[in-house]
Amino acid sequence: MGLRARSFMDKEIAFLLQEHFLNYCKNMLGDTWQGHRITYFCYETLPELQQVFLAQKGHYDAFLVSGVIPLAALWEVDTPPYAVKDRIGHYLINTYRILLGLLFQRGSYDPARIGIDFVGDDVPLVQVLEEDRLPELVEEHNRHFLGMTVAELDEQERMLVADYQRRCRAGKLDVVITYYNSVVQGLAGEDVECYYSYPSRNSMIQALEQCVKQIRTETLRRNQSAVIRISPRYDLRARQLAANQGLELLSLKQALLEYCRQRQIDPVLKDDLSDVELYLTLEQLETITQQFTLCDLGPWLDQQVGFQGLVSLGSGPDLASARSHAMQAQDYRAHLEQDTCVYIDESEAIRSLPLTPRSSLPESGVSASQVEEAANRCHLSAETIYRVISAMQAERTDQLTSEELIRHQGFSLRVANRVLKALVTGGYAQIAGQRRVGNKGRPQNLYRISLEF
Repeated sequence: MGLRARSFMDKEIAFLLQEHFLNYCKNMLGDTWQGHRITYFCYETLPELQQVFLAQKGHYDAFLVSGVIPLAALWEVDTPPYAVKDRIGHYLINTYRILLGLLFQRGSYDPARIGIDFVGDDVPLVQVLEEDRLPELVEEHNRHFLGMTVAELDEQERMLVADYQRRCRAGKLDVVITYYNSVVQGLAGEDVECYYSYPSRNSMIQALEQCVKQIRTETLRRNQSAVIRISPRYDLRARQLAANQGLELLSLKQALLEYCRQRQIDPVLKDDLSDVELYLTLEQLETITQQFTLCDLGPWLDQQVGFQGLVSLGSGPDLASARSHAMQAQDYRAHLEQDTCVYIDESEAIRSLPLTPRSSLPESGVSASQVEEAANRCHLSAETIYRVISAMQAERTDQLTSEELIRHQGFSLRVANRVLKALVTGGYAQIAGQRRVGNKGRPQNLYRISLEF
């Protein structure tokens, strides 16, 4: 039975896990949960995980993995529509607290001799517990891996195991609490107690609840209305039409229909004396804008019929609000100097979409060795560093928000935020304040970036 034939409540969820975790989850959950079917897939290495996921992606509504490293590995290969939802081990804080409590009840353990994945030997565990910094440190630990390649993730895990081994052989640890099976295996021959922190059944249920909620939200969002507004640059407010204006409008509409036909969408086309509008669904708009990374309609129309004008996008819970947002986007774009397409979404957030994809590395006066050093420290690719520098060059400033990266380099919002956070973690950026894009929407963090441009 295909996905479209199943009911709204019946979801197919796949767990991608290593063997020990798979057996644990299957014993805890079984094959169904609240009418949703759970299927388990086993893998050993991260490349194998990617292969299994890509082979099965089209058959399931969502995929869950055990932790942040396999999650980061799948984000490397997941493409729109995104299928990887979350990790089962997202709610582990209480598990660590319970294990620490049991250790302290059992005997007089020295907190300084207890190893935890996200607490290094330079951070006193007692201070972490007294200041309740566990959630903060877990988040920093997880964020560290996002955006890495499989090779980088493997290297980071090897380094984690090697660090534990070094501390054990130096006589610094009595107990290790870890969420990495590689650590358990790597410390098997060491004189140390090692506890693997499996999540509780309640934690797994929380992950499933969030997963199903996200699927439903995305389904509802895809069914929302969207409008593309095409506004030729001729003044119709004076109501004086050129002799050939009707023919130009007809050619424009025919070109629009051909554009939609090539992209296999079937919108409703409306026009008046000034503008043409395409009514479609948000899912269709996501498709033709490649998940809101670019809008090539204007350049395509220019090539086909010599179109000169504005293309603006809007979406909303109904057609009226989507049209209103598209018209607001048109007004907003008219005041911008950049050659871009403005999109106002259902939450009234304003985004700028580049008109063409980025196909080459930007030029930069920064040496290759400096770029490579920044890439290594931030766990980003050298190409990504070059693209950040290019956005700084375009803006003529060392201060950027995610919106500038989206507009100049075609990043998705998720990737833009991930890149900026990685620069902060690597010491190449800091939050300098906030900036509001347009008159509506939430303000964005403004980052001061320490890269030459």
